[in-house]
Amino acid sequence: MSTVNSATSSSYISSSYTSGLTDIDTASLVQDAYDAKMAKADVVDAKIDDIDLQIAAYDELQDLLTALEDAAENLTADAELTSTRDDVWVSKTAYLSSSDSSVTASDVVGVLVDDAATTGTYELEVTQIATAHKIAGDVVTSASDAAGVAGNLSLALGDGDSVDISVDADMSLEDIADEINKQKSTSGVSASVLQISDTQFMLVLSASDTGEEINFSTDGADTSVAQALGLVGDDGSYSNELISAQPAIFKVDGVEVTRSSNTVDDVISGVTLYLYDAEEGTKITLEVEDDASSAYDAIEAFVDAYNDFRSFVLSNQAYTAGTGADEDAVLFGDNLLSSAARDVYDALGFRSDSSLYQSLSSIGISYDDSNYLVIDSETLESALVSDFDTVSTLFSLQTDSSSDDLLVYGADGGFSGSFTVNLTVDADGKLTSADVGGDDSLFTVDGNKVTGAEGSIYEGVTLYFGGSESQSVDVTITPGLAYGLKNSIDTYTNATDGFLSDRIDRLEQQTDDLEDEVSDITQDAEDYAAKLIDRYSVLETKMYQLELLRDQLEALWGNDDD
Repeated sequence: MSTVNSATSSSYISSSYTSGLTDIDTASLVQDAYDAKMAKADVVDAKIDDIDLQIAAYDELQDLLTALEDAAENLTADAELTSTRDDVWVSKTAYLSSSDSSVTASDVVGVLVDDAATTGTYELEVTQIATAHKIAGDVVTSASDAAGVAGNLSLALGDGDSVDISVDADMSLEDIADEINKQKSTSGVSASVLQISDTQFMLVLSASDTGEEINFSTDGADTSVAQALGLVGDDGSYSNELISAQPAIFKVDGVEVTRSSNTVDDVISGVTLYLYDAEEGTKITLEVEDDASSAYDAIEAFVDAYNDFRSFVLSNQAYTAGTGADEDAVLFGDNLLSSAARDVYDALGFRSDSSLYQSLSSIGISYDDSNYLVIDSETLESALVSDFDTVSTLFSLQTDSSSDDLLVYGADGGFSGSFTVNLTVDADGKLTSADVGGDDSLFTVDGNKVTGAEGSIYEGVTLYFGGSESQSVDVTITPGLAYGLKNSIDTYTNATDGFLSDRIDRLEQQTDDLEDEVSDITQDAEDYAAKLIDRYSVLETKMYQLELLRDQLEALWGNDDD
């Protein structure tokens, strides 16, 4: 199950080392002594390898549980304001169809729905789309020569803010267009010069918004410059109107509606219409529905995340009779893995109070022989289409308060059921206490925040009171499968105080301590080897000197024998 990185895999002394004074293999003696000291480090390194494998396994478990927690979160609301929800159970979708097979509905109108839209069917008919006003002046022979027009040009779009453009006789059409464009963000009118031929040019003014006319006489302003440029006649009428300004006209369920823009977001609540083309007589049917497709995808992702977790659990429970745990079963028998698996399985066994869809199996999700989850797509699709809201209650947190003054803001402790909370307000309108059945120890009050007391059945419940008078409020909390699972998993995955992060931190600390121990052993072995080298060097020197003396004596004695 582990791979040992031996601390003695490299020699302390080069194998070619020798003092050269004697035939003693000093290098081998020192290396053997060093290796004997380092044997302890090999044992510690093996422990480090085993712990590293555990850390890697816990990291993988953390990732898998986090993925399952995220998938569950997508299937549940938080106990907060409905307007802040972003789970799949509030998502809406829209479908368009045309009464005329030759007309594509999406070519006539586009639609965007938000989560606040009400499900329903609407009949649309677009009879006129809004257009932006465009007018032109007289044709002149040059765009760059002086136009010979001088004065003040007042310009606005409809009843909007007007700007004054100063024009002098030396300015050409191009110069005038440039001056108009410098203030187009205020006036809402832009200018360009249209070249008809080599000797024919025309100043063109365009409105930035639809349904509003270009106006030269705001507050009784002088229109002489506009007249001189040929934009309006003496009577103030447009001399050359290229595109008239007109509003959008359409019907919703037979009621005619007029708007200045082709983008309409104030007719059907939560729905924005984009009018593209007029097709009088063609009825476009708009259906706003709960987004069952996104809900199906979210449930499928939830099942996949659980199955990935289940695969990890099985691989770490693998056991061969007579041999023991498989090599990859790093967390075999681990209490934390067993606890996490048990909590996940318990949460998946949640049953709602609904008479229609009480459990996963009732919507087509069941276990196979290995306890993987399997989806019966036909049953799940049928459940989502036929009773979307009831399926949502199986997964998502549901809260209800009998008073608009009391908001259920949090329900993270696993409480499920109903209770009546009695809220007491003093003469100054300050909330002073909250009790259930006369027991005020079950909740604590801090300003307008009411929190379930630690250790009580209401722990994790958070309420906010906005009333000014004492009252009793009925509260119902149903956590739902996904909400309960999310909160259970968070006790393991929480980065601050989760069981897994705590376990990983402690293992990493053990690794650091063991690595320090290896460093100490290594330093001790190196110090010991260095002392041996010094001792052997002294010994070899003495032995060498003795050998020299012996050779000298033998030489001397040998001469005497002769």
